[in-house]
Amino acid sequence: YVTGYDYRTALVLSVFLGMFGADRFYLGYYAIGLLKFCTFGFFLLGQLVDIILIATQTVGPADGSDYFIGYYGPILNRVHMENHTFFQYGTYYFKSDSSFRDEM
Repeated sequence: YVTGYDYRTALVLSVFLGMFGADRFYLGYYAIGLLKFCTFGFFLLGQLVDIILIATQTVGPADGSDYFIGYYGPILNRVHMENHTFFQYGTYYFKSDSSFRDEM
């Protein structure tokens, strides 16, 4: 579900005001935003990390919703992998478990 947090707004806030924690305040992470404000964005290292995390959509709104992204905007699909996930290489299927690879 989407609650109205815009992806572009979060990214612009992270780039220009991320050192003051404005991006985290906007997304609803008030404690991290206050910590970034008091430490000048973790001495600018936290701002760089947050730019990458927001740009790759790893960090989303705190309420668990997705970003509001326009029709032509960028979107990433999350892929979850477990120990029983199969990978396809050519025409063969390999299991990600190491014991399965030893049998082949």
